[in-house]
Amino acid sequence: MAAEMMQDKKEQNIIMYCTGGIRCEKASAYMLHRGFKNVFHLEGGIIHYANKVKEQKLVNRFRGKNFVFDDRLGERITDEIIAKCHQCGQPADTHTNCANEACHLLFIQCEACASKYSGCCSEACNQIIQLPEEQQKELRKGMDKGRMVFNKSKQRLRPRLNE
Repeated sequence: MAAEMMQDKKEQNIIMYCTGGIRCEKASAYMLHRGFKNVFHLEGGIIHYANKVKEQKLVNRFRGKNFVFDDRLGERITDEIIAKCHQCGQPADTHTNCANEACHLLFIQCEACASKYSGCCSEACNQIIQLPEEQQKELRKGMDKGRMVFNKSKQRLRPRLNE
């Protein structure tokens, strides 16, 4: 938890921001309750900030796309793309939930890889979604995802099927 990790920084300025401001409201109140002295958050979150920047014609300091926790998965703030496809490394900022029902890994995927992998995180997941639904259900019973995490080394991590 952040409060425990920052226990020795109770006198320093802590500045938070989130998508719509609600999580920051709660988190900053919690930090103040835990004895932190200088806790600030961006009122209304990045969405409110972006609207105010446009309204008041201010310099926008937020770059790229803001992740949101609904079906959109992102809201474009600027045209800048600051992320990369987790599969090929090309510039991309579209969050995707793997199309494999047993996986649903949330990752960044470019249009070319979305087409190539049918919205899946790996060739293994792509092969699984091509199977009949009943066979997919059987495979889901024994799939061990372990600690499947994309990393910056572009290592191709694939789900393992237990026998």
